[in-house]
Amino acid sequence: MKDSANKFLLSMLLAIKELDSPLNAEEKENLYLAGQQLSLDPTAWEEDIEPTLMEIINNNPSLNTVFKSINSKLEKIDEIPQNLIPNTEEMKTVIPTEENQPLERPIPDVDMSDFQSNEITNAAIQIISSPEPSETVKKIGKFDKLLNLISQK
Repeated sequence: MKDSANKFLLSMLLAIKELDSPLNAEEKENLYLAGQQLSLDPTAWEEDIEPTLMEIINNNPSLNTVFKSINSKLEKIDEIPQNLIPNTEEMKTVIPTEENQPLERPIPDVDMSDFQSNEITNAAIQIISSPEPSETVKKIGKFDKLLNLISQK
């Protein structure tokens, strides 16, 4: 996935974290379905997954406002520090693995510069596929640090 997709996913996760009101049942279900699709076929990003996520964001005015604010700031950051992205081990402490949890997208043998994008995708899949994405994302301390970095831009 491209850098813009990673920034979109991070912006969405951070917007969900910062949202004052919880997501409704339909939004959670749509996020879950998008997470499943991202897990099964990340190549469908532009055709299916991004438009689905954008529809969820656009249909929730508060989420849309927070998303746009965070996304515009995140776009100004050339490279997101790796230490602000939760890795697989950290995600396991926040989201216990269950049999019905979506599988992580396998990390292919590529150079290490691609590693960060897989971590972002894996974190996004696990968070938006969880029963309570808002609560799950709030448990990830690295996102507080990332928000602090973004707010300085």
